[in-house]
Amino acid sequence: NPSFQSGGTIDDLVAEGVLHEECARIFRLDKTDRNGKKLTLYAHQAEAIRKAGEGKSYVLTSGTGSGKSLTFIVPIVDHVLRRGSGKGIRAIIVYPMNALANSQHEELAKFLGEGGAPVRFARYTGQEKGAEREEIRANPPDILLTNYMMLELLLTRGEDRELVRAAQGLRFLVLDELHTYRGRQGADVALLIRRCRLAFDSDGMICVGTSATMASGGSSAEQEVASVAETLFGAPVGAVIGETLERATPELPPPPDALAIEGNPPQTWEAFREHPLASWIESTFGVRREAGRLVRRSPRPMLGDGGAAEELAQLTSIPAERCATALRRYLLRGAELRADESSRFPIFAFRLHQFFTRGDTVWATIEPEARRHIEVAKLGAKPGEPDKPLFPLVFCRQCGAAYYRVSRRRDDGILEPREDRSEDRKADAWLYVSEEDPWPAGEEERLSRLPAFMREPSPKGGERVRADSRRDVPEAVFVDPAGRIVSEGDGVPAALVSRNFLFCLKPSCGVAYARNQRSEKAKLGTLGVDNRSTATTILAVRSLVELQGENSLTPEARKLLSFTDNRQDASLQAGHFNDFAQVALLRSALYKAASRESALEHGGLSRHAFEALNLRFEDYAADPEVRGPARSDTEAALREAIEYFLYRDLQRGWRVTAPNLEDCGLLRFEYDGMAGKDGLLEEEELWASGFSSDGDSLETPPALRTCPPEAREEILATLLDVLRRSLAIKADALD
Repeated sequence: NPSFQSGGTIDDLVAEGVLHEECARIFRLDKTDRNGKKLTLYAHQAEAIRKAGEGKSYVLTSGTGSGKSLTFIVPIVDHVLRRGSGKGIRAIIVYPMNALANSQHEELAKFLGEGGAPVRFARYTGQEKGAEREEIRANPPDILLTNYMMLELLLTRGEDRELVRAAQGLRFLVLDELHTYRGRQGADVALLIRRCRLAFDSDGMICVGTSATMASGGSSAEQEVASVAETLFGAPVGAVIGETLERATPELPPPPDALAIEGNPPQTWEAFREHPLASWIESTFGVRREAGRLVRRSPRPMLGDGGAAEELAQLTSIPAERCATALRRYLLRGAELRADESSRFPIFAFRLHQFFTRGDTVWATIEPEARRHIEVAKLGAKPGEPDKPLFPLVFCRQCGAAYYRVSRRRDDGILEPREDRSEDRKADAWLYVSEEDPWPAGEEERLSRLPAFMREPSPKGGERVRADSRRDVPEAVFVDPAGRIVSEGDGVPAALVSRNFLFCLKPSCGVAYARNQRSEKAKLGTLGVDNRSTATTILAVRSLVELQGENSLTPEARKLLSFTDNRQDASLQAGHFNDFAQVALLRSALYKAASRESALEHGGLSRHAFEALNLRFEDYAADPEVRGPARSDTEAALREAIEYFLYRDLQRGWRVTAPNLEDCGLLRFEYDGMAGKDGLLEEEELWASGFSSDGDSLETPPALRTCPPEAREEILATLLDVLRRSLAIKADALD
């Protein structure tokens, strides 16, 4: 953020007679002192205050952090002071979002106080409770903060008639964030402003618009902003006021050599601003001259082609990496230095932007895994080898095994890259290449890798492929890097899956799909499978973790502010973040508890997880002051909730992008009473004949009667796993 040119103090404008003398007392900084400090204005703020004093409408187009709010708050307060408070609504300030109105309400309270102030203000946005609304209607404030929807209602609702009467002769109508009113919404607001002028009988109403987005650099841009504002306001605009910038450093020649940039930056404010590299940084990142005035520089990257480090390297003949290191050191030092204790901003108040994009498809050549060439950007072929095309990879959602996504040409059978799911189902194909777990060439071994629903008993007593599954059996082939199916020894061994992807070919995976599950998306994912909410949450969590170790910041400053496009996205992201944080805490507690013990029994699960969380009582208690049995009941209630959420999280399949601890191999379940001396598996009589229950005699199925004990154990464990993952568990927390 560049420095803004000073426009004097509020006290100076009071001395000139531009402002009421009471403004000098109201608008002061750090009012915890008896008198506070004088409030210094920027040049654009002072110009806007003077325009308002002339009774002219205006638009202010200055950057973020330039004090746009004061450009209309000060003249509004001055107007009320000159005419006396309590004579009706003198100003209505319209915000596009309630959050902005709430923020402005807090800022006004810093200057004017909440009660007994010489100027009264109130928020009327629909958030207020009934009694508060009635108080505003019965005793209208001098300044009303609202949004455009509420202003529309105010003009039409019978219960708000008193507010319309109180606003007769309205002097100021302010539209903050003017750039948001465009298209159909802009037309609605333009008509609303005209209706306000009629309803409030206010021909002399001053319209004010502010925006950090609408450009005002150059006369043609100012004329365009003025034209838009006049169309919106339905009245002439006296001025478009832009920011007036000034340099924090003198304009010096570029750094001449390595001595000028290497080593530590100067430690004092004066020495730092006189350094040639500090001046070059401000000229490169901060400001430039255009038509005799200073304007902001467009943002530019630090590294890469066209980056600042590359430009400095060309000037000084120093490697770009060392130049980037020097630039970082100077930017960070400049962010710490201030001219004196009263300075609001450091010499370099910079903002760093980093852009993240979702992961894209992985592309690879058809070669042995150790030699294949991999790209994350779409290229036609391996660089320098046009005869080796790149094929997109997709990954089994269950185990992560990689498959080339291909289509097979009908004329010559050559495999081609298939970027998206083809509309021609007959062309869909996937190529499996694995040196560790290759697809077997022998028919008997290949048969053992097929899922059960693709096999049937043969007349000779063995097994064979079902007739309706023969076309779905993967074809053992050899493929060269060009995608041609060749003879053995001329290409890599692979398996070609055509038409239907019914099961994962990696033997340790075991996932299979029904024939009616046609969608590839549910079975195979690309690298960029995560959605925006998950990525945003992970980046936010990581940022917050890093901030906790930033000792140079106060604890209340170690926070993250996230902006979203609309309230629906904000609600989704907030819910996703809360859910993610809760799941992460529960999983970490369970993992920590399991790491402490050789094994956890399900009866003590919640107690161990509760102890591992190590929460303070006030972190979860609705009433942290309770004692005795009530405290024990509160702890028991939390343990019960923890137990429920732990079981729910261990249910398989509902979190696709966040597999649970069991899916990740960090947790293993065993069933008590199955193995061992007194275990169920050792009861040979039961397995030989069966058992009786409630007078009914149940025979053991022949397959279980004759199979070896280890097979029985696997069958029982599999059945119990299925029941457990479906939450068919007798646990009080699941009732």
